[in-house]
Amino acid sequence: MILYYKYSFRYIQVQKLYKSKYFPFQQLSNVTGNLWNYIGRLKEFLIVTKMSDNTIGTFSADATKGEYESAFSKAVVESIPGSFSINDANGQLVWWNAYHRDEIVGKPEHEMPYTNALDVFHPDDKAYALESMQNILKFGIEVTSEGRVLLCGGPKFQWRMITGRRIIVNGNPFVIAIGIDITERKRFEAITAFRLHLLHMESNSIEELLRATLDEAERLTESSIGFCHFIAEDSSIPVLRVLSSSMQVKMQSMEGKENYPSFTEDEMMAEVVREHNGVIYNGAIPANRHDDPDSSSQIQRRIFIPLTRGVTVSAIFCVGDKPYDYDEDDLRMVSALANLAWDIVARKRAEQSEQKIQEVLLQAQKMELVGQLAGGIAHDFNNMLGIILGNVEIVISMYSIEDSVLTNLKTILKAVEQSADLTRQLLAFSQKQAVMPIVLDLNTMVERMLPFLRRLIGENISLVWIPERHRTLIKIDPSQIDLILGNLCVNSRDAISGIGKIIIKTEMVHVDKAECIAGHPCKKPGNYVRLIVTDNGCGIDKKDLPHIFEPFFTTKGVKRGTGMGLSTVYGIVKQNNSFIDCRSELDRGSSFIIYLPLHSGYEGMEQREQPSPISHRKETILLVEDEPDILNICKFTLENNGYTVLNAATPGEAISIANKHKSQIHLLLTDVVLPEMNGCDLSKKLLSLYPDLRTLFMSGYTNDIITGHGLLDPGVNFIQKPFSTNTLLLSLQNIFVTR
Repeated sequence: MILYYKYSFRYIQVQKLYKSKYFPFQQLSNVTGNLWNYIGRLKEFLIVTKMSDNTIGTFSADATKGEYESAFSKAVVESIPGSFSINDANGQLVWWNAYHRDEIVGKPEHEMPYTNALDVFHPDDKAYALESMQNILKFGIEVTSEGRVLLCGGPKFQWRMITGRRIIVNGNPFVIAIGIDITERKRFEAITAFRLHLLHMESNSIEELLRATLDEAERLTESSIGFCHFIAEDSSIPVLRVLSSSMQVKMQSMEGKENYPSFTEDEMMAEVVREHNGVIYNGAIPANRHDDPDSSSQIQRRIFIPLTRGVTVSAIFCVGDKPYDYDEDDLRMVSALANLAWDIVARKRAEQSEQKIQEVLLQAQKMELVGQLAGGIAHDFNNMLGIILGNVEIVISMYSIEDSVLTNLKTILKAVEQSADLTRQLLAFSQKQAVMPIVLDLNTMVERMLPFLRRLIGENISLVWIPERHRTLIKIDPSQIDLILGNLCVNSRDAISGIGKIIIKTEMVHVDKAECIAGHPCKKPGNYVRLIVTDNGCGIDKKDLPHIFEPFFTTKGVKRGTGMGLSTVYGIVKQNNSFIDCRSELDRGSSFIIYLPLHSGYEGMEQREQPSPISHRKETILLVEDEPDILNICKFTLENNGYTVLNAATPGEAISIANKHKSQIHLLLTDVVLPEMNGCDLSKKLLSLYPDLRTLFMSGYTNDIITGHGLLDPGVNFIQKPFSTNTLLLSLQNIFVTR
């Protein structure tokens, strides 16, 4: 095609019926001696081809060379698939074809002689066009260059490849030029170059990749704003918005207007999500819309491109505020750029997801090791607490003590109770705490806790309760709900300085398989009751978020916490096959979201009043405990309350006593962790000797008698160390009463 144009520069004799005073058309016959050969071949073709609507004229058999030259020259010039023009040394147009007149200049025929050839160039390219024209006129060289040409005065433009060559007529230089539209090629080159640029940016963050793409889309479409809006599946979770560099500058210049309403409320955005197709919008947006930070000006034009993950629209890519209307070429350009970036973003997100899975796995392994350590510590620690607790209670019950000494002893008891609570939290985190789940209504449990929680958080913090309208049945140990609510509210209280608010909310949600795959906090599809505790406190730093559920991790000051609250909640959640997520930003507050499996059944919560223990019973108890001090305390307590006690330090000794004992043994009170064999195996052996034998297990570490999920086996009676005298006696009484 270009060779044809160059050929036409050399061999077409330029003539035009319109006579310009600036150009002597009659003297152009000396431009080249070969023109007649070219026109002669064209004449033969036209004579043997039947003319239709494209007829250029009728010739007599003796038509002169001049007549042919005039008609054919005009026909050839008008048939050029591009622009054709001739201008003098001052840039004034002297000849042009219809394409150049109608598509490029956009003026009527009678105004064309007064038009300068340089007027059609883009302001940024005009200086280069002038330099090229001067070189052609001065040195007689042929120049082929690329530039932007305004269409009909602008602002719309085309990229064109223009070839210019000098011709001399009567000693006067002229520039003859033709051009073709290369806009599509330039766009393809720009996209290809930007793709390479993006590939070099693969190590950059997703936000940086998208911002670079927005900037490029703005540049190529002459837009002045751009953003990429990620669509959240859950309205309670904050979404990510990436702004172009120019839009960021606008945002920073607008004090107090950072929190503009969500783009998802825009009708055009909704159409994109609904139709899964790009949308061009050329028209005024009402002035009361605030989805652009520059709310004082109306955005007239926009392009929206949906970015999908599978069949779901995950983000919207948008550019806007172009000086003139967007067209299909712009839509294709923005779509190509957006999808280039999205492919890399999708790959990076997949890599990040894989990395996150690895981190979660390592974290889970670390938490499991910590849990095993916590359980092991709890066993010995609870034994020591039991010794302290038992001896203090014996002293208080057996002797007359002065008030000052009694106060000191009660302080010891209080310290033991607090230490026991800390141990229970360790066990809850390690999922080794024995629990007895029942079906209950979460709303009912929260409502019962509200007075206690309000006292816990103080008067300067308001507590708002937003319950689900339907019944929220879950299966869990009631005491664990108390622990969850108490720990989360204390955590929120400590995050609030001065006046604040805590919101507790329950709602039922369904999580499908696609959401689980897409990274939802729930890893199993199904119906859940969602418990949300939100505060407007100081929030949590991003770097601390991965560690908040680790035991003893705390960002609070000295003496403001042990770092066990959230780890306790984490352990309870995992023990009940549930899921927990935390959303937080510094100075914006935090939300802890717990997903508890919805139970389809009846509420099974029973209200029982704890009876007072009855002393002076006559049952015989076989007591097995390898810790001598615990053994002596339990023996003393039981015998003082009327029980007959057979005590043993090892399972072998207990079996020997049982074999030798001639009368009935009513109950086995045994530690779980014993030398030789554990308490469960001992109980099974003794059942062969005493089929009606009841068993009460005691331990500070219940791993050996609970199932893999931390639930007590049906029918197992258990008492957690350390326990008080009253707790032990009540447990025994309940066993014997229900016999």
